Amino acid sequence: MNRMKPASVTVLALLWSTAVWASEAETSASAGSSRYQRDGTATATARYTGDVGSARTHSRSGKVNVARGVAWGLDKNGLSLSVSNAVAPKRGPAVATTFNLSIGRDGSVSHSTGLAISTGPIHRSASAGGSAATKRRAGGATAFAAGKSDRFGRVRAVTQSRQHRPQKRVEFRRYRQLRR
Repeated sequence: MNRMKPASVTVLALLWSTAVWASEAETSASAGSSRYQRDGTATATARYTGDVGSARTHSRSGKVNVARGVAWGLDKNGLSLSVSNAVAPKRGPAVATTFNLSIGRDGSVSHSTGLAISTGPIHRSASAGGSAATKRRAGGATAFAAGKSDRFGRVRAVTQSRQHRPQKRVEFRRYRQLRR
């Protein structure tokens, strides 16, 4: 008879509880175009794990290449939202953005944003994505942004992430002095 050791049972229980007590929304989008190609590229991904939520993507390539990924969800730990967009016209810069938000049941808020702009006379592409998660004790939001261009172009990518935790309220009560 094969028995598991108590340490391995504890590890499995911790992994299972992390999976049950967490939800995550994750998206990414990228688009690219080239002066010498007829059509460009556009791809998007979206994923949500948790109790109640939705994930969807949309992409189109042609004269203007567009990609979008949206994922959201709500569970007993809070709300998770992630949205990523990318656009690359035949002429002009390729731009990608992302916005991620997580609101925990304790009132903590985490959000992240990302922006990538890629310019170039021949080839250019931009991609951005991120995720937002609510967990039993804390949540978080991350973002990435990147671009690619030919040697005559330029890429600018910026990301930002912030987390706000509620302050503990200190309650002052007035007590009347008892008269004797």
